[in-house]
Amino acid sequence: MINKEIYLKNFNDIEERLIASKILDRANTALRDHANTFTDFIDMYKLSKYLVMVHNISDLSIKAFGGYPESERKIIGFCPDYRELQDYDFPVTPVEIHLKSSNEESISHRDYLGSVLGLGIERSKIGDILVYDHKAIVFVNKDIASYIINNLFKVKNIKAEAKEILLDEVVLPEPKIKEITSTVSSLRADSILSAGFQLSRSKIVDLIKSEKALINGVIASPASHIKEGDFLTLRGFGKIKLAEVRGKTKKDRVSIVIHRYV
Repeated sequence: MINKEIYLKNFNDIEERLIASKILDRANTALRDHANTFTDFIDMYKLSKYLVMVHNISDLSIKAFGGYPESERKIIGFCPDYRELQDYDFPVTPVEIHLKSSNEESISHRDYLGSVLGLGIERSKIGDILVYDHKAIVFVNKDIASYIINNLFKVKNIKAEAKEILLDEVVLPEPKIKEITSTVSSLRADSILSAGFQLSRSKIVDLIKSEKALINGVIASPASHIKEGDFLTLRGFGKIKLAEVRGKTKKDRVSIVIHRYV
């Protein structure tokens, strides 16, 4: 069995330590019972830290999944290492919330989330929310899917109905992108984030040191090297992609194209 204290000593934050302890309990159960076990949904800014924690635990197969490959909030699953978890093993159910009337008022991600949480559901039971015209798909723990379907009748002030759909029926919305052309001194994470979010380098460095920046889902450092095609996320600001590196300018700077998701 896993000696939890060896792993928990790396967590100083009380909340993170509590979550880490629960994750290790799931891992222990998988080892003891030779069973599939799963965490609640974990946000992307903490996920990589917990995956690093469990990465080297022997005799375990580990996978993270949130309903679709690019999901930001994911569940960590464990099973014995003689088999592998599949997407359909995870307790993730997509619930489609359809607005019954068209309304000029914009209904946002925050509105859908607020309506679900307003039913008394914990945030950890809710994954990503994909927003479309007149509807949204909410990825939830399968144990609460029926409760949402039977109790959610309104989003903000608009009547709504919810139904369960299959993972295979989820069609991702077309992303809205703002293209930014810029030049940077180097392809360091702090430079790219500064250009993409139009924030000062000092502000960006402070955010990175607070573990609020990710590169392809992994916690960044200011000097992390960014490659063409990499995704960078900054908590509270959004996501960008280094879409193109065009080469050096006459002033020896690097010309780049960034896609900012809006």
